[in-house]
Amino acid sequence: MDKKEKILNAAIMVFSRKGYEATMDEIASEAGVSKGLLFFYYESKENLIIESALKSLPIYIINSVNNGSYFDANNVLYDLGIKFLYYYKNQDLRNLFLYTISNKNRYDILKDRLKYLCFTSFDSVFDKVEKMINRRLSIAKKRSFFGSLLCYLIWWDENVQSIEEYTKDLVKEFLSF
Repeated sequence: MDKKEKILNAAIMVFSRKGYEATMDEIASEAGVSKGLLFFYYESKENLIIESALKSLPIYIINSVNNGSYFDANNVLYDLGIKFLYYYKNQDLRNLFLYTISNKNRYDILKDRLKYLCFTSFDSVFDKVEKMINRRLSIAKKRSFFGSLLCYLIWWDENVQSIEEYTKDLVKEFLSF
């Protein structure tokens, strides 16, 4: 792992536990680097916050599903759910994602990316699903899928139901009419 990545991982951990009010000193200490090196790579705390927050968003996951080849809607949604929940199995990433959602208005780029994620990226996944089931889905129905994934993140407890079981049940309920 290079130093820039080490700094970013430390920032994700520190921001997830202390919020964006965490200091660059705390991040440097966690990363085991000098404060000067933080500023060499990120120039400002704001840049580090933005890069950390963007990494916490599931953009890669959505793009992966959008670019994937699937045989049926069940596989599309199951893959989305599994990838999403496994990505956030990391508690720091999960906490930072939830914190980023709650602080979306603090930085325009985060607000714009979250809006894009909710209104464009997820819609493109559901466009794929709609073609497979030959049926239009309401906005509320589409958002219910994402909302169910968020509920799992908020009340994470694999002892109650595993990621696989939860995702399988979610997809089954979502596709039943």
